[in-house]
Amino acid sequence: MTHSSKPLIQAKVQVNPGQTSPAEQSKRLGHNPQVIKIVPVAGQVGDIRVNSSTGRVYYVFGENQVGVLDGNANQVIGTVQTGDGATFLAVNPRTNRIYSTNFRAANVTVINGKTNKVITNVSVGERPFGIAIHRGSNRIYVASTSGTISVIDGGTNRVLKTIRVGGSPALIAIEERTNRIYVTNVRKDSVHVIDGFTMTVIKSIKVGKNPIITPAIIPQTNRIYVANNLSRFASVISGTTLGRSTPIQLGRRQSELAVNVLTNRIYVSSAQQEGKGKLFVIHGLTNMITTTLSIPTFSSLLVNPLTNRYYVGDSDTRDLFVYSGLTNRLLVKLRTGQSAGNMALNTRSNRIYVGNESSITVIQDHR
Repeated sequence: MTHSSKPLIQAKVQVNPGQTSPAEQSKRLGHNPQVIKIVPVAGQVGDIRVNSSTGRVYYVFGENQVGVLDGNANQVIGTVQTGDGATFLAVNPRTNRIYSTNFRAANVTVINGKTNKVITNVSVGERPFGIAIHRGSNRIYVASTSGTISVIDGGTNRVLKTIRVGGSPALIAIEERTNRIYVTNVRKDSVHVIDGFTMTVIKSIKVGKNPIITPAIIPQTNRIYVANNLSRFASVISGTTLGRSTPIQLGRRQSELAVNVLTNRIYVSSAQQEGKGKLFVIHGLTNMITTTLSIPTFSSLLVNPLTNRYYVGDSDTRDLFVYSGLTNRLLVKLRTGQSAGNMALNTRSNRIYVGNESSITVIQDHR
């Protein structure tokens, strides 16, 4: 749940020894996505997020640090000290505030995105983990695995309410239009549905075992998708009825989940669990599997709805596989920094940032 690394070191950008440079890759790939830079950072990159309004990229490294990358210059421009055990990040582009859950410190660090300075640390429940923002109300929801969900006012940086649910609340997805918050609970194997107006739990819905993966929402259908790490099916919740969850039989345990809200496709990976990895492509209207692909055993996943492409990173190597969402065929294999891990998308510049061991790979996608 934490990330260890060495102190941040500023260094010149390097390319992979013995490999083609990013510029050479770009010439060869044409309109396919291109690696444009590999930026050295300190240690293993953990969670990574983008503020598409400012172009800045925020990433966790070490035990209590958040790095700041200028996405325009592709240079590291700052390091922010957080509370102990920095784990997950959330960015509010409207207020230019960045939030870090600090697992061991039992607080949330609030960062000013303009100055890269800490505004304050907000105390929450013990062992805070997942975090998400409802931008319309400027409220921040924090799941603490000790059994509570904290609601922070983004204007005052004060806890408005502590919702006690028991078990181990873990990860959060928010439907902006309905102002409903969906929180997985890994000990209760359920999803808590919170009304953002009243800040109360209106329903707890059973899903599969150990839903330790961030849920995903298709707003057009108001369906919430939950990957279950210790069950052989994924779960679908209707945000309209909030009835029993519907299983999607996959035959394998799950590790990653992503959706394309424009094409109504759901992507669920099964890796790190049962030998060689698999990726399932699901049609959101029928909840049926349309395609199954073989992927690396240790992999990461990101969908770019702007180009209808999806990215699968190999955490054991420098390989990043790019697939067409239209044909589900491999378009290109890119070379990143060592260990292609967590990824984030800048929806304005159409750039993807891949967290590596001691670097961040910058990829330019093309429409």
